[in-house]
Amino acid sequence: MFVATIILALRFNQTRIIYIVLFLMIGWATIAKIDDFQNLRLHSSLFFISQLAVICLFSFDQNKAVWGRHGLGRLLLLFIVFLINYRFNQSITLNQILEFKFVTLSSTANLSETFQVDMLVVTIGLIVLFARQLVKPNQMNANLWAIAFGLTIMHFGKFDSQIQMICYILFGVLLIHAVLSDSYQMAFSDELTGLAARRALLQSSISLGKKYTLAMLDVDHFKKFNDTYGHDVGDQVLRLVASKLDEVKGGGKAYRYGGEEFTIVFPNKSVNYAIPFLEQVRENIANYQMAIRNDDRPEEPQDGKSKRKKNTGGTKFVNVTISIGVAEREGELKDFD
Repeated sequence: MFVATIILALRFNQTRIIYIVLFLMIGWATIAKIDDFQNLRLHSSLFFISQLAVICLFSFDQNKAVWGRHGLGRLLLLFIVFLINYRFNQSITLNQILEFKFVTLSSTANLSETFQVDMLVVTIGLIVLFARQLVKPNQMNANLWAIAFGLTIMHFGKFDSQIQMICYILFGVLLIHAVLSDSYQMAFSDELTGLAARRALLQSSISLGKKYTLAMLDVDHFKKFNDTYGHDVGDQVLRLVASKLDEVKGGGKAYRYGGEEFTIVFPNKSVNYAIPFLEQVRENIANYQMAIRNDDRPEEPQDGKSKRKKNTGGTKFVNVTISIGVAEREGELKDFD
């Protein structure tokens, strides 16, 4: 399972997953009672903390090349963490630190033997990973949090080796799922606008059936707008248009077709049904005043809306419009193209 994960990670350039897998493999090999790893006698609490730390660290890492100075640096980091586990696994000082108790717990609650340092570290680690998912939600971060939570249950639950082996297999499944989901997201989602990309549109066109309405949308005079205000402002316009298109009602699904062109598909709907919803989207975009982003323009939409109301003329606002062509599958119009 881990080898398959590494192969997929290499294929889809998810290199940070490789380093997480390498460290999880050490834990698996120890539980599997492979002699070379059993002889290391890794300290369970320290190794658990190390695994959690590696997951947290690489959740923030970028998918840089496996080879080269970045790859060597990450491998060196893993080696140092592993060396600490091996060199100090029977250190009296280290054991004293790991067994330090912040508060006295009742022995009847079966918590008196729990290493409270572990509890503190795992709390911080899970909060960091949860915050990471809130800030940058995606399947990869969600699955890394699930793996960290699983390691926590394994460590404090004191399960037998067979259950732990099953858990490591599930970790491999979660990592494979994360790699494939992340790669699918990159392939079928438009990075700039967040809408589904042209590839997703063509894929979904296969299952549209015999009745649907297709709308093509184009930002008016977009080249002139880019030449006047610059490509950064042009990107802002595309993101604005995309956000409004994504709010389309009536069962429409918005896609970015390419450049300043967008597509909305209404499955099982007629032209007459779709036009009022498209007209509403067109009006929403035309009536929206967009502030040209500058250094003091707020990132939050609500702050920006408040600032527009209080504007006294210091901020430059622009309006953009879109044109829409719409057709229904009927008569000679039977092919999606």
